[in-house]
Amino acid sequence: MKLYFNARFYSMDDQDNIYQGILVDKGIIKECYKTSPNLADVEKIDLQGAYVFPGFTDSHTHSFEGGLYSMGADLQEARSLSEVYDLIDESPVIGNYKFAFGLDENKLKEKRFPTSEELDRVVPNNPLLLRRIDGHSCVINTQALEIIKFPQALAKDFTGLLNKENNDVAAHTFHNTLTDEAIIEAYQAADKIAQKSGLTSVHTMIGDAQYSYNHFPLIQDNLARFTTNFVLYPQFFDVDKALEAGSKRIGGCILADGSFGSHTAALTRAYNDDPTCLGSLYQEDDFWTSFVWSAHKNNLQVGVHCIGDKAIAQVVNAYVKAQEKDPKDLKHQIIHNELMSDESLALMQKYNISAVMQPMFDHLWGGDNLFYAKVLGIDRALKTNRFKTILEAGVLLAGSSDWYITTLNILDQAQAAISHHNLAERLSVKEAIKIYTSNAAKLEGAGNKGIIAKNYLDNMTVLSQDPLINNSFLNNQIKAVIVSGDLINV
Repeated sequence: MKLYFNARFYSMDDQDNIYQGILVDKGIIKECYKTSPNLADVEKIDLQGAYVFPGFTDSHTHSFEGGLYSMGADLQEARSLSEVYDLIDESPVIGNYKFAFGLDENKLKEKRFPTSEELDRVVPNNPLLLRRIDGHSCVINTQALEIIKFPQALAKDFTGLLNKENNDVAAHTFHNTLTDEAIIEAYQAADKIAQKSGLTSVHTMIGDAQYSYNHFPLIQDNLARFTTNFVLYPQFFDVDKALEAGSKRIGGCILADGSFGSHTAALTRAYNDDPTCLGSLYQEDDFWTSFVWSAHKNNLQVGVHCIGDKAIAQVVNAYVKAQEKDPKDLKHQIIHNELMSDESLALMQKYNISAVMQPMFDHLWGGDNLFYAKVLGIDRALKTNRFKTILEAGVLLAGSSDWYITTLNILDQAQAAISHHNLAERLSVKEAIKIYTSNAAKLEGAGNKGIIAKNYLDNMTVLSQDPLINNSFLNNQIKAVIVSGDLINV
């Protein structure tokens, strides 16, 4: 047995219990002490005055891509095409490929994507995949064209930029032709990043968002090789195959629409910067009704990527129809849920539909003068990412990063949740912690996670400062995570 002591342990349970010591054995909390215990015959681990919370969970990531791309070129800080080229040139070859991610062309001096011809000069001998920050567009070089089989011929004036289905085809071609060893290596990289980010559990999407779950069985069979608890989502539409795999859930970024950045998120009112554009619904209503019912009747929790208000309404209605036929506590997910109408919110509350959302989206794109305001107009920008409204309506809200799209670091994510550009949508520090702990456990259906309590899993996150006292996550540090009884210093 191990006794963790000399720390302030916040249970985050309904009674807000605070403990001075926690006794664990074989991954389970055996006792919680409100005063420092004097125990013999236990291994004592001094946490040196730290502040300890239930292990944080990120409820929506693309950990394979995050781990894989972490070994490539990170373009998030690039401010010119020359910087993009330098970062790509300095990045390693992974297998036979080069990867780059995080590009926001709006932040470049040139305000445009690089062309395949320009990328050929930087990477002449290896296929290159360069992904936009939202993941819904990418740019490839000529070498990549030789390995990708597109469903339809590309335009004669093709310059390297891909979106919609072609974006997915390109990305999955790169991902699916890696060796098993390289895939495991990507998850091992993700595992280490998760620990450094203060996370003990990470929900990860695996599949092509169509009818293949790619390397799902490989990771399912190798979960013991990772310290982080990876909760796997077969990200495809094949219900029978998900059941055969023993999954409790299906979906993830199976797409109801696209993104604001690519002007493919489906809106009921046109884009502010393109009055002719309403975005795109990627499927008909009947498709979602049939798919959701098939999963629902087989007790699979469904998660669907929905950005715009029209797409959210479409999938919410499919969930409502399934719940009206056969009410169940599956907590089907609206993932992202960026621009939600009051009507959709009311249905989510009534029919037990959950929201899995990313506070970093507002941090990156919210405010009067930033991206949301540009593409949606200020009135709709103020109605994006309605965290407080959702919680107050009684809808289950779980926090996530959508990593690799934004940072996995839990302190950055939680700070974004309490610093929403719209003051009315800011969460308290306690609420921000709960959407990554107890709420995440409810979403997962894990009754023994999400709080620090006797007979619960001993997953915990150790911080250098107390966010509940400081009313902030700034200037804090992740000191360690505790998983299965082991203290992992980061």
